[in-house]
Amino acid sequence: MGAGAAGIVLAVELARLGKRVLLLEGGGAAIEAASQEPYASEVTGLPHRGVQTGRFRAQGGTTTKWGGQILELDASDFEKRDWVSGSGWPFAKSELTPFYEKALAMEGLSGVRRADGEVWRRLGMAEPAFDILTTYLSRWCPEPNFAVLHRETLQSEKVTVWLHANVVAMEMEGEAVRSVRCRTLTGREARFEADDFIFCLGGIESTRFFLQPREGALPWNESGLLGRHFQDHIDCNVATVQLQDARRFHALFDNIFLEGYKYHPKIRMTAESARAAESLNAGATMTFQCDADEQMAEMKIMARKLLRGGVREIRAGDAWRAVQILLRVHCEQEPESASSVSLSTERDALGMLRTRLDWRISDMEQRTILQFAQLAKRDLAGVAELKLDEELEAGDAAFRLRCDDSNHHMGGMRMAATRAGGVVDTNLRVFGTRNCYVCSSAVFPSSGYSNPTHTLLALAMRLGEHLGTGIRG
Repeated sequence: MGAGAAGIVLAVELARLGKRVLLLEGGGAAIEAASQEPYASEVTGLPHRGVQTGRFRAQGGTTTKWGGQILELDASDFEKRDWVSGSGWPFAKSELTPFYEKALAMEGLSGVRRADGEVWRRLGMAEPAFDILTTYLSRWCPEPNFAVLHRETLQSEKVTVWLHANVVAMEMEGEAVRSVRCRTLTGREARFEADDFIFCLGGIESTRFFLQPREGALPWNESGLLGRHFQDHIDCNVATVQLQDARRFHALFDNIFLEGYKYHPKIRMTAESARAAESLNAGATMTFQCDADEQMAEMKIMARKLLRGGVREIRAGDAWRAVQILLRVHCEQEPESASSVSLSTERDALGMLRTRLDWRISDMEQRTILQFAQLAKRDLAGVAELKLDEELEAGDAAFRLRCDDSNHHMGGMRMAATRAGGVVDTNLRVFGTRNCYVCSSAVFPSSGYSNPTHTLLALAMRLGEHLGTGIRG
C-alpha cells in the first residue's frame, strides 16, 4: 500500500526475488488536486507546513517533488545517549550498513563516490577540518522521481499497479490480515488478498491509518505509543554570514558536480561535541538568498553546465554580489518529543477520520540549535563572521515561531524489540499481527539530523530480504 519511495523500492526488490507484487496507490499517475483531499489536516501547537504541502498522493509519492538528497544516519543516532531520553534504535547502524549500500543502486547512485574524502581528493583538495564541527557531503539522485527511475519494473509482469486504490480498512482473522478494502473518491470499492501486507503510506499517513477506530481495541497499540513522539527536523536560519575569506568559503560550501553526480557540502556536530554539550544532533548548510531572479537563473545554468562537464568551478564574483548568505540549521527532535499525531473529528472524502498534528519544539531542541550556532561561529572564524539571531541568543521562545519543519515526518509508530516498547518489531511487523508490516519513517525511534529517505530505503531493502528469501525471524 503506497507507491512512494518505499513502496516502489520494495516492489522492485521483491519482484527481483521472484515474488508477485500488487502495488496499491491512492492517487493517480500524476498529482491531482482531488487525490490530495484526504491529506487536509488539523494543526495545533506550532505551525507545521509539511503536513499540508509535503505529502503527495500519486505514483512516485514525494519523489515527484523532492530534490533527491541522500544521507545516512550517524552511528550515534542508533545508540543510547544517557542525556537523551528515549534515544537508541533496537539495533546498531552496522545492521543497516549493507542495506544502505543496496539502497544506493535503487536510488540511481551506484556510481557515486562513497567516501567524502575521495570526492575532495578528486577535486585536488584536502578534506576540510575544523576544531569542533566537521564537514560532510550529501548525495543527490540524478533522477529523483522513482516512478520514472523504476518504470520498467513497475510495468513488468511481476508487478501489478492499481491507481486510485485508497486503503480504508484491514480485514483480519485473529492475528492474520486476510485482505484490505480500497475505495476510490467516487465510492467504488474493491478487496485485495495477499500473503503479506506492507503499509508504505508515509510518516503521517501510516500512523493515521492505524489510529482509525475499529471494533475492539487496537492490538498494535498495547504500548500506548501509537501516534506519540512525532518528530520532524527543525529547519531554521540562525545567523547571517559575512565572508572574510571568500575563496576559502566557496571552496568549502559550493555545490560539487563531479562525474555526473551532485554533492552538497554541510557541517555537523560530531558525536563527541554533542556528548560534551549534552545536546541533540544537528547539522547545517549555507543558504544563499538573492534579490535578482536573473542571477538565480544564471547560477542554475552554471550548475547544469558543471553537471554535464563533470567538474567543479568555484566562482565568487558578480553572481554573489546581491546574495545574502545565511547559516541554516537542521536539528534533531527529542525521541520522546511532545509532538503527536492523532485523529480529528472530521472525516475526509473517503470516510476516514482526518489527521490532527500537534507539533512542538522543546527547550532542549532550541538549546541545541543555539549551541550549534555558537560552535559554528567559533569554528568558521577567519573564513566567515557569523552574526547570530538575537532571539535565539536570548533564549526567547518566540524564535520557535520562525522555525520551519523539513517535510521529514518521523515517529508515531516506534520500532522496538518488545511489544511493550513500540508499535512494530525489528522486522517492521506490526505487533498483534502475523503478516502486516509498516515500512515508513514513522517507525524511526530517533531521527538524527539527516534526511530520512535513505535510511527508510535501507529498511525497505532489509524488509525485502526478510520477506523475499522466506527467512522469518
